[in-house]
Amino acid sequence: MLALILALCGGGALMAGIALPFVMTMGTTANAVTGIFDDVPEDLGFTEPSEQTVLLAKDGSVLARFYIENRINVRSDQISQHMKNAVVAIEDRRFYEHHGIDVQGTVSALVSNLTSGGLSGGSSITQQYVKNALLEEGRIADDNEKIKRATEQTIARKINEARYAIAVEKTMTKDEILTGYLNLAQFGPSQYGVETAAQRYFSKSAKDLTVVEAATMAGITQNPAQWDPVRHPEANTERRNVVLGEMYRSGFITEAEMKEAQATPIESYMHVSEQSAGCGSAGISAYFCEYVVKDLLNDKALGATRAERTR
Repeated sequence: MLALILALCGGGALMAGIALPFVMTMGTTANAVTGIFDDVPEDLGFTEPSEQTVLLAKDGSVLARFYIENRINVRSDQISQHMKNAVVAIEDRRFYEHHGIDVQGTVSALVSNLTSGGLSGGSSITQQYVKNALLEEGRIADDNEKIKRATEQTIARKINEARYAIAVEKTMTKDEILTGYLNLAQFGPSQYGVETAAQRYFSKSAKDLTVVEAATMAGITQNPAQWDPVRHPEANTERRNVVLGEMYRSGFITEAEMKEAQATPIESYMHVSEQSAGCGSAGISAYFCEYVVKDLLNDKALGATRAERTR
């Protein structure tokens, strides 16, 4: 971690002076960590996020939806600019300035963790994208070891995320990274990705989100259960107003827009849509739905084993 901070700070004299006695006694470790950052992967190999499977009738109407993670992947132009701005403001306001790692955020989080004994914070949107992508890869592969590595609270995991983040910034544009993050992030207990969440909370597409709706959603990702606007509207309102303050601070909205949005009651714009998975939601077509699912799960064209066909 000392090698990482020194590298981030460009070898600043103050940091170097403070760290020198420790670095001298941990030279081997520092060299190893520096080597890790020199050897960033070129082929990231992230898996495309899983999403809903939708069973349609001949006339195009929806019979049923199937998912483990309720997600609908969307393109950048299908996401409101307000939504992008809200996430950048609250999660990583220097997102467009850094190259994968937010120096100030990392140093601030390190100092906080050293004094509190914790291990959190400081992650850029790029690092969060990496974490979610690795986690999703483990879920799709049903690989518990990958899932564990992607979520464990260790310095090794943080270093690996930073390493991947550097590589991501070399191969993807900022807009591609932000879009990837918004498709992966969890916006509620059962909502994955910005499109599904927009449909759930506001019965509209992510491209049509207003400033106040975007702020409502952007605040959720820090703690999807605690900030859920359906179960905890008062807590979400407090969090939403923090996001709006950060959007103003970052220059995304005016002071008048911030105050107007902060004064807007959450119940005035929430239009919750309920969704359920499986054939139980197919109504009078439930038996037909079950027949189709059974037929597909027996079709070896979808995979050699039932587990592969289910996936």
